[in-house]
Amino acid sequence: MVREILLGDNPFIGVSHLAQEKAREEKKNLPTVRSRAAVIEAAVEGGVTGFTFSTHALNYELLQYMLDNHPVTLQALNYYILTPYAQSYVRQANLFGTAGLAKSLLRDIVLENPAGVLSALFTLDFDKIAGLFISREARPYLKILPKERVKAILLHEVLTELIIAFDLADLLQELKKYIETRLGVGFGVETRNIHRLRSFLDEHSLSVEYVMTPLNPLGYQMGVREEAEDSVKALSSRGAKIIAVNILASGACTLEESTAYLSRLKQYIYAVAFGTSKPDRAKANAQHLRSHLE
Repeated sequence: MVREILLGDNPFIGVSHLAQEKAREEKKNLPTVRSRAAVIEAAVEGGVTGFTFSTHALNYELLQYMLDNHPVTLQALNYYILTPYAQSYVRQANLFGTAGLAKSLLRDIVLENPAGVLSALFTLDFDKIAGLFISREARPYLKILPKERVKAILLHEVLTELIIAFDLADLLQELKKYIETRLGVGFGVETRNIHRLRSFLDEHSLSVEYVMTPLNPLGYQMGVREEAEDSVKALSSRGAKIIAVNILASGACTLEESTAYLSRLKQYIYAVAFGTSKPDRAKANAQHLRSHLE
């Protein structure tokens, strides 16, 4: 049964899964921090219980604004942090090259946690450096947010797919251990290929607490829809908390169509996320999803 309705951050940072041109256009007209806060306030009025967001500078600005101006709302929500924000590193790689990006990241990690890096290098435990990198990304947000309200840190789909593609089970295990024990929050992954993720976890006898994945009537970004649905059911039955995202297939289907589809899977879904930049729509969508799915 769906336990949470989440507000997503894509409209806040100009991300469109449908087209790059649309995304570029949206970035020219990003909502102000005050209007973004108004969307969150309206979403909470409609019944939203959490906020899922990437570690983008605009989200840090927003959460700091909420802390200063809407502390009660900030305290009322649960948080699901998606990291790293891959697009920023792609831009840096384009500017400085991959080697330049790696040097810059390593320097920043060393400056923040020299003892941890030296320990990792001394023991040749390079997976631990990845944990330090994730920590570096998430810590600014953990300082703002109520600790008990941060439910999970999830690996961005780019990192998840790389781990699966290169069969880096040890790295996934290290990141899970670091996030759960060092940072003290739940661990999860985002993927657009949940069927392949399921096979990878089964192959290595691994588990994750949260899995964020697209679920929509069109099968958009789901791979083979039937396989994806089977994997949602299988992972949920083993205890994974499934977070459904891109439920409107980037606007290609209606909210009514999506809720009818999700209703058939709701016993396997832990949370459903949607995004909007309009307060009235945030409230109405939240109320609709709650009435049909919770």
